[in-house]
Amino acid sequence: MVFTPNGQPVAVPQVSPAELAEQAISEMGLSAPDIRLAPPPDSPHGATIGFPVWMWTARREATVGPVTRTASAGSVTVTATATLAKIDWATGDGTTVSCSGAGTEFSDDRAGQPSPTCGHVYRDLVDGGVAAVNATSRWEIRWSGGGQSAFRTMALTSSARLPVREIRTLNTGGPR
Repeated sequence: MVFTPNGQPVAVPQVSPAELAEQAISEMGLSAPDIRLAPPPDSPHGATIGFPVWMWTARREATVGPVTRTASAGSVTVTATATLAKIDWATGDGTTVSCSGAGTEFSDDRAGQPSPTCGHVYRDLVDGGVAAVNATSRWEIRWSGGGQSAFRTMALTSSARLPVREIRTLNTGGPR
């Protein structure tokens, strides 16, 4: 609330389009990937060396977008849109896998098959037998309004721990 003497114009504080863009972006509620793995991290056995692991994020507006928000002040309105460009997965064994989009959700009928969009195969045991998996969503954000426009990026990371095991076989005897 601003008080001014009678008959005097009200001075409205000016907000820049860039400040409004930051406000719109902060209202998007973007979040890091909601990590989903097959086999799941809470499985008693985890991943097995030589077998495919599927990687994806749960699909919500905040994790896969696109998300659009608008902010206004006085006669200036700015609209910002965030789009998920890719997710970079650090698999805990020194490998990074870049996947465009959210990945494909695993279903039991695809057991043993590699993911068509985002997966990894462990080739060796990891230190301590548990891989620290980090998923970083790479967002592209465009905004325009008030005679201005701009582009920026944002990275948000989440983590999970996935046991990695090895299956060993031993053949004894043989055909007689």
